[in-house]
Amino acid sequence: MTQIFIPRYRLVDEAPGKPHYVYVVEVLDGGKHHRVEKRYSAFHCLHRELRKCYSTPLFPPKRVRSSQPKVLERRRQSLEQYLQAMLRFGPSRAQVLAFLGVKKLRSGLECMDFAAESKVMDHQPIYNYKKDPYIQAKENNHLPDVVTQGVLMGLYGNTQ
Repeated sequence: MTQIFIPRYRLVDEAPGKPHYVYVVEVLDGGKHHRVEKRYSAFHCLHRELRKCYSTPLFPPKRVRSSQPKVLERRRQSLEQYLQAMLRFGPSRAQVLAFLGVKKLRSGLECMDFAAESKVMDHQPIYNYKKDPYIQAKENNHLPDVVTQGVLMGLYGNTQ
């Protein structure tokens, strides 16, 4: 089970650039702990990409009028809820984990179809029939049609 948390944010105030906030994202995935820091603009870019393919939940507004702790804390909580919702939504899960650097996105699967993803079989088939054993051929007429007989018996009772 994969869990995502944004426990805190911090101010990055390095000399050449403009001061900005980064959000510390912690991911627990299969017993492994990952930590990554992302700016709000990176989350907004992810949201724009996901919105092209899926119906997304509300995203916190881009413009923040002040950098007071109460406002920034509300934005942190909203970002955390957004990431958790998109992680629970199966089709966007791989993109969210790739964005956070936890797993690599398979090439060509940007707008993944969840049904198409589940059709990929990564194991060998257990049985291999040359013919379907349930389809009665002319030479196999001695096999009873137990499914049809069972359904008829269930609907109409024992008619014999």
